Amino acid sequence: MDIRESTGFYDLCVNVPENKIENLYPVLSKLCEYGFKTIAINTNIDESILGTDKKKKKKSGDSEISQGIVFETINIENIRKEFDGRLKIFNRITFFCSDFAKTHILNHCSSLKTYDLYAFAPRTQNALQCACTQLNADIITLRPNPMSFKLNKKLYDQAIERGIHFEIQYIDLLNVEFRKTTIHYSHLFHTYGKSKNVILSSGSNDIKTIRNPYDLINLACLLGLNEVQAKASMLHQCKRLLLRAERRHRGKAAFIIKDCTKKRSVIEEDAQCVKKLKTYVEF
Repeated sequence: MDIRESTGFYDLCVNVPENKIENLYPVLSKLCEYGFKTIAINTNIDESILGTDKKKKKKSGDSEISQGIVFETINIENIRKEFDGRLKIFNRITFFCSDFAKTHILNHCSSLKTYDLYAFAPRTQNALQCACTQLNADIITLRPNPMSFKLNKKLYDQAIERGIHFEIQYIDLLNVEFRKTTIHYSHLFHTYGKSKNVILSSGSNDIKTIRNPYDLINLACLLGLNEVQAKASMLHQCKRLLLRAERRHRGKAAFIIKDCTKKRSVIEEDAQCVKKLKTYVEF
């Protein structure tokens, strides 16, 4: 993925309506109309597809088990061609998991390497703790769950130090049942680290639930974000996340080299000023 071309507002979680790729075009057109320039098409994977018998697992390793696991991936090449020049499109996988041991099996799946972003949605407290301290993922998304999570400052700081980003999906704010929980987690992010490494995504698969960035900036005040933090959650925080994902994907540190011609011109101007001063002093 070419991170240099990712610009504008970001929405790094767009779901496919009814799992039909053709239904995605109106949603992407609306995002483009609202000023989003970079998006990620999400695929949800449940841990049940990695279900294995314990006896078999003892006989064979995680890599052997993962070779027989194949899950459907979305081909986004046609979508990229359709929106070329209007949207920069990445693909993302979100793994819903309660047994953290199954992440080791997923890590050996060849299909995982086809995704640009790797998000983890824990279903248990133990899975959340292990994700913050051990998992090599890009995003932790706390989805509405019958069991509430106990996120403390230590776990939050450990995840931040490892470059992991936390995600808020505003689709949950539109649901009366999930609104309270989403606001609670958002305020924890603000309390523990002033919403550092927090991104705001839609999580939507319906054109009716898409909101423009400036409405989201106003909405973010409910989440403990000020105007600067709200913009950052849809701009440079997402850019940093993509850099982190590139590093994970390649196993190397990622950085961008920019042309410094402007800096050179400033240096030349300073040199000219020094010459003028010398001339003035000699005079």
